[in-house]
Amino acid sequence: MSSNLSDNAREAIRKAAGAANFLDGPAERVIYASDGTGRYFPPQAVVRATDIRQISRLLAACTAYKVPVVARGAGSGLTGGALNVAGGICLDMAGLNRILRLIAADQVAVVEAGVVTADLQAAARAEGLFYPPDPASANISTIGGNLAENAGGLRAVKYGVTRDYVLGLKAVLPDGRIFKTGTSTMKSVVGYDLTRLLVGSEGTLAVIVEATLKLLPLPEGSVTISSLFSRLEEAMAGVQGVLTGGIRPVACEFMDAGSLRAVESHARLGIDPEMEAMILVDLDGPPEVLGRQGRQVAEILTRAGGREVKQAFSPQEAAVLWGARRALSPAVYNLARGKLNEDIAVPLGKMAEMIRRVEEVSQKRGILIVCFGHAGDGNIHVNIMFDPQDARQAEQAHQCVSDVFAHALALGGTLSGEHGVGISKLGYAGAEIDPVALELMHGLKRLFDPAGILNPHKALPAV
Repeated sequence: MSSNLSDNAREAIRKAAGAANFLDGPAERVIYASDGTGRYFPPQAVVRATDIRQISRLLAACTAYKVPVVARGAGSGLTGGALNVAGGICLDMAGLNRILRLIAADQVAVVEAGVVTADLQAAARAEGLFYPPDPASANISTIGGNLAENAGGLRAVKYGVTRDYVLGLKAVLPDGRIFKTGTSTMKSVVGYDLTRLLVGSEGTLAVIVEATLKLLPLPEGSVTISSLFSRLEEAMAGVQGVLTGGIRPVACEFMDAGSLRAVESHARLGIDPEMEAMILVDLDGPPEVLGRQGRQVAEILTRAGGREVKQAFSPQEAAVLWGARRALSPAVYNLARGKLNEDIAVPLGKMAEMIRRVEEVSQKRGILIVCFGHAGDGNIHVNIMFDPQDARQAEQAHQCVSDVFAHALALGGTLSGEHGVGISKLGYAGAEIDPVALELMHGLKRLFDPAGILNPHKALPAV
């Protein structure tokens, strides 16, 4: 679907949005033309969302004139989900940023889609409560974007992902109808679960305006354990030992040899160049329990072959242990001018084999690949480093993506653990989705959005 914004369509959309909220100057179109991928697709106009009734009018007008609409939060996504690839309207949801209710007695928050994730976390913490989902972009990403992509994060090992905290939603269909899903209660089995369907649908079915989210009691304390390993297989054996040892970590992160070398070159932390992996484990709970559990995890990692095993019980000490992981993002950008960032996931027992296969792809294609990620849930961030101005490197880098995806699927994994499909993985998604399931998904898309205006050319490959 592509869009030619006729004069009649433009006037109808401007009227529905309110003239002050309709922006179609070149500066505004450029501002909203890219996201975390760095790709560039300018919308034909931008509408600033003000309330649910305005969004209802806007979507009805866009459906009438078959003008695409892409709802956008902070634009921090990594697969192009917020890009106007077919032109049309960029619906800026950032203004809907109110925490409407935070009810400590119910352990529930009701928030608008434009609320920044970290702001909700802070508001919950002030009440002695805890909103666990923690995408890396939490300081800028919005709840609406997290819902669209079913965002994860470091704490997913113990606490799950965004979908696990959504009790109910308020959303708008493309024809302008407003509807609610779910409840404000912790349990409900009445009707089909449209809430879970909308979360992770990448804005292709409806525009989510408001969410009722579950909160948890704030953990009393935490401990961090770190360890280096001279062999990748030993590191993954250590992870398996932790996960099956009766303790559920909050986070269990890993960095491969390439990651460690990049960090050492960038930050000079004194990491032995012979090390093939680092494991970082976070635990939380009552202080009287954490001491015992911290020692237990340290012993498991040591038995697996861990070296320089360290524990940190204060935030300051933990920050030192997490120093290598925090230094990784800027360090990776020193390796090459271009990066393809994939986020495959494989069964837990296949982590070491998958990383070894990535190393083989790197050698075969002559392209540097750096892996790190969430060892506790099998989610590997595969960073393919190359010079985009070198045609051979660019071609080989994209071949690496195909190779890595093929290996992930062969091991029973998935092409995306938490970043979504967007446009970046659209050409590959058909290799993962069952054909009958894909047919059903397209049927749902037609039911929700018969005119096909919501975020077209995203999430689902053609049948």
